[in-house]
Amino acid sequence: MKRAFTLVEIVMVVVVTGILALGTFKALKALFIRSVKAQTVTEFSLNGQAVLDQLGVLLYNRVPASVIGYDPSDGSVRPLASILSSMPVLEWLGTAEEALTSRDYSGFVDMNRSSPSANTLFSPDTVGSRVDERERARFGRNDDVFSEDLVRLAFAGTFDEGDTASGGTENAFGWHGSGSEALFPIEIRDTGEILLGSDPAYIYEKYYLVDTAYGVARGEDIDRSAECIVNLPTEVTEETLLLFYDYRPWKGESFCADPNGKRAGKVTILAERVDGFRAEYVNRTIRLSVEMLRPVGGTSPVRISKQKVVF
Repeated sequence: MKRAFTLVEIVMVVVVTGILALGTFKALKALFIRSVKAQTVTEFSLNGQAVLDQLGVLLYNRVPASVIGYDPSDGSVRPLASILSSMPVLEWLGTAEEALTSRDYSGFVDMNRSSPSANTLFSPDTVGSRVDERERARFGRNDDVFSEDLVRLAFAGTFDEGDTASGGTENAFGWHGSGSEALFPIEIRDTGEILLGSDPAYIYEKYYLVDTAYGVARGEDIDRSAECIVNLPTEVTEETLLLFYDYRPWKGESFCADPNGKRAGKVTILAERVDGFRAEYVNRTIRLSVEMLRPVGGTSPVRISKQKVVF
């Protein structure tokens, strides 16, 4: 006579099987979350370092005293060296480093062969047509960069180490409607002569050619309905970190998603899921930090912070 399973035995088997299945599920879920977190940490670490490296290269080729903090909510502008708490937008003026690297201009003035009274400088190994061609290729333009006032000259002067320019940074570089006293309109001849369009108070041996401004901001601090943002291939959220370029403050321009002022230039996405971006001026260096955050499976979020010093 065969003995069948009793109802109690069947229930016990079902209960034990359920407990084992639940334990297996929780173990697999924990392994999955651990794997996702490890992958996210690696991804954030690489992305954060890549962002800081890109910004480090651009900031290295800057006009030292031109770096500012900008708050679009009230339009305030402050030199980075005087900022105690971080401001939403970091901006600076970039130099024509590609033309300099290609030896299209020297960046130095021969004082003996220059004529300050005639606003004419002589810069050895400087060829205006090559600078013009290099700049047009860089920004995809067909117009003349000098007649269109796309390139200006800034003497290194007393702010070469990053100190505030005479008259204040706000009135030196044209930021957000202010004056641009430290930037001179120019015409460069192939003979090495640089004609200044306005009278400088002083002439120094070292100079920069300034061709664009740069700005870094998160999506929450800009106008995300701006045309340049809407046309990006990826949706911009509050946590998207953006790089703005190809705009010129000395022409009254601001970055293309500024809630205030005359918009111009282009934009590209640096990173997503950026919970915080900060720039500080410490001991004549710029210290950048980026913090990336991502929730994972209802557990504590993955948070990575990366830092970089730019001299």
